[in-house]
Amino acid sequence: MLPEYRYYASDSNDNNNDSSNSGNADSETILDIISAHPDSKPDSVNNSGSGSSSSGSNSNFTKESGELIMRALTRASDRQQSSSRQSSYLTASSGRALFGEPQTCSHNLHIHASMNNTILTLTDSRGDPITTQSAGSAGFKKSARAGPEAGYQAMTKLIEKVEEKNVHIQTLHVLMKGFGPGRDSAFKAIRALTTWDIKRISDTTPIPFNGCRPPKPRRL
Repeated sequence: MLPEYRYYASDSNDNNNDSSNSGNADSETILDIISAHPDSKPDSVNNSGSGSSSSGSNSNFTKESGELIMRALTRASDRQQSSSRQSSYLTASSGRALFGEPQTCSHNLHIHASMNNTILTLTDSRGDPITTQSAGSAGFKKSARAGPEAGYQAMTKLIEKVEEKNVHIQTLHVLMKGFGPGRDSAFKAIRALTTWDIKRISDTTPIPFNGCRPPKPRRL
């Protein structure tokens, strides 16, 4: 019997890949390839007890088995290339297939919550502003403009302006920027005082990655 050799679709040594390739379902043996083509078997394989074979049959066996091995190696290389092309990362097309197309809302509400003030701006789907409101214009002064109550009252004033202008909001996209105290309170006012259909919520807070040197911390 011929010794059973095993090949893998990798260029590293077999000694280093015994454990990693032990469960490879695509691996094949040379005997498996030759058994699929019985015409290529020599007399020495069929009659192992004779121990003698002609030189012509040995040359034919070497040529045909070599071609079979090369075809098998080519198939293994093709499988390896096709598997390497498959990416597990989420792409734009796979994201749309998984989550659907992004919805376009009729209006956008921008909430800019800084450490000193809370500014609210309502725009249409194209980004043109309709009305705006801030905690300072709602009657809060100095450090009180950054508090959570100031954000809630500013949103209340904005809702009153929207009702005065008879703006019909079908779907709403809320965009939040900054981590000021009035961020959450302004959003709670929307949920408590209106029946607007919020379809999307986005966080547009910029994240610096190097760039310009920030100003030094304020010391009081």
